Amino acid sequence: MDNKDILLLKTLYEEKNITHTAKRLFLSQPALTDRLKRLEAEFGCTLFLRQPRGIQFTSEGELLYRFFLQMESSYQKIRDSLSDARIHPAGTLSIACSNVFAKYHMPRILTQFRKTYPRIEIHMKSGFSHDRYRDFLEGKYHICIVRGDHNWNEEKRLLWQDPLCAFSREPLNMDLLPSYPYIHYVTDPLLQNVLDDWWYAHYRKPPLTIIETDAMDTCLKMVQEGLGFTLLSRSCGQDTPRITPTVLTTLEGKPLLRETWMFYRKNYRHLASVRAFVEFMEEKY
Repeated sequence: MDNKDILLLKTLYEEKNITHTAKRLFLSQPALTDRLKRLEAEFGCTLFLRQPRGIQFTSEGELLYRFFLQMESSYQKIRDSLSDARIHPAGTLSIACSNVFAKYHMPRILTQFRKTYPRIEIHMKSGFSHDRYRDFLEGKYHICIVRGDHNWNEEKRLLWQDPLCAFSREPLNMDLLPSYPYIHYVTDPLLQNVLDDWWYAHYRKPPLTIIETDAMDTCLKMVQEGLGFTLLSRSCGQDTPRITPTVLTTLEGKPLLRETWMFYRKNYRHLASVRAFVEFMEEKY
């Protein structure tokens, strides 16, 4: 049983005549008759009654014909649905995202994305980059947007480079930085390693830490009150007035940058929601 048999049955039902059916299908009458006999043998019943002026379908033949019509209709609906899914992607999309990118970029991105793809349901979780990256490796998320250098060797895209800065209420003399009170924001371990490497490449003394906090807003409020300086990426201070960022530089005099990457797997194109988001981000970044 194949598509040719379905077409044969439909045409025969419309024509009720072997000669006319054979002409429409560009078959010889013997070949058509042989295929009808094979159909009856396959289903083990009489499907057609030969009459002097044409063909009459038996009850079994009528039942088979109606079944074929339903099957053809279902097949076309599936084709239409799959075609519509390519044009109007639907499904779920899960995103693991760093805190900073989630705060300053994702509200605008998600608003625009939902307007473009209203049938995609979005789930996002933010946090420290190393935590969200671990979740992504465990298969909990489709997309991972994290800051810093991670050992990801599948698909990725650089989204953003953010200078690292020393924030203070008053301008700093960077040569005297170890003598200033330091407010230590307990951050992502990867970023902390970058900051430690930078610090000890420039200074022999450790920072004069007077306050430690794992809340960025608290850290910046302390800086705003003049209690000391802190080290963060420049975007972190954009909502805090009356503080001054001083860009950290390498020994070569280049800005020390914190990169943000989007990671996704090689097979992402098989998921319409993920494919839509990746292509959306490629247009924006």
